Amino acid sequence: MKIIITYCTVFLLISTTVFLLFFSSQSPEKTIVGNWSELSWEYERVNLNESNQTKEISPEVKKIIGQHLLIHEAEVWQFLPNGKLILKAGTEERIVDWKIKGRGHILQLKYENNIIENYNLTELGAHKMVLNFDSEIQARGIAKLTFEKS
Repeated sequence: MKIIITYCTVFLLISTTVFLLFFSSQSPEKTIVGNWSELSWEYERVNLNESNQTKEISPEVKKIIGQHLLIHEAEVWQFLPNGKLILKAGTEERIVDWKIKGRGHILQLKYENNIIENYNLTELGAHKMVLNFDSEIQARGIAKLTFEKS
């Protein structure tokens, strides 16, 4: 009888812990809603020695890397709960559709002309978001966009 009570107690403790962890965490779709200001672009080159792997991107290089991206000049991203994203660059605004795909690690942007951009959602916290995408320029690598919630 003691063994049955022990097993039931352990099962209930594990079940309660899993239940609390699962329902206390906020979904990425809710966390991402709000205004995000672009902090930095960094470029991580592939096939370099580890001491010189990450580098801050200058505005000129940012333009080259972002030529195939429609949002490369957006300074503020405003995620709305209805799946719309307002990209603000200076006085210009563009509205696109957004959704979180996969296991919450892919941010997909869809434009009016059916162009789709996928970003790896590397980090998403209450105040910081990090997106990665593979650049297709001569020096292969991964660009890292860092945002701060405002």
